[in-house]
Amino acid sequence: MKTLFVFFLFLFVFSHTAQSKVFMNRDDALKLAFPGADRIDKKEVILTQKQAEEIESLSKSRLSTKLYIVYEGFKGDEFLGYAIIDTHSLRTKTETVMFVINKDGTLRQAEILAFFEPPEYMPGDNWIALFYGKSIGDPLKPGKDIPNITGATITSTALSQTMRQILALARVVLIGGEAQGKTGE
Repeated sequence: MKTLFVFFLFLFVFSHTAQSKVFMNRDDALKLAFPGADRIDKKEVILTQKQAEEIESLSKSRLSTKLYIVYEGFKGDEFLGYAIIDTHSLRTKTETVMFVINKDGTLRQAEILAFFEPPEYMPGDNWIALFYGKSIGDPLKPGKDIPNITGATITSTALSQTMRQILALARVVLIGGEAQGKTGE
């Protein structure tokens, strides 16, 4: 009986870990972000103190980094938009999300690339789609402007906070800044 209990306890504890996974790698994600692109430029954006303060003010949250990798998609000379891949902490583990930003600073797409919390805490596509077409000028607080995810409040709070930071980054640095058109590595 004790052996059976230990077996089921082991199975329960490690079943959540087994379900955590990587859904898509970076290259596949960028193909999804920029279908038909013939060029994707990668650049490092290092925020100045002034830019970081402005982004924190707009997003109403503290940044955990001043370094972002920004991808710009092009089809010929046509600029398709930006993609930023961000990894952030949730409860005890992390998620990695790709945010695709239109030329006007609105969110076109967000894809969860990896999620290491239990799967029941992962937001669904319908919830993420509530942010599509939004910019940093729109109200984006979960529980107030966007519904919370029942049973996954930490996930919805962390993801919406990161979306606000990325949208603020787009406004401060990419749309109003110097990034578009300069190539990285």
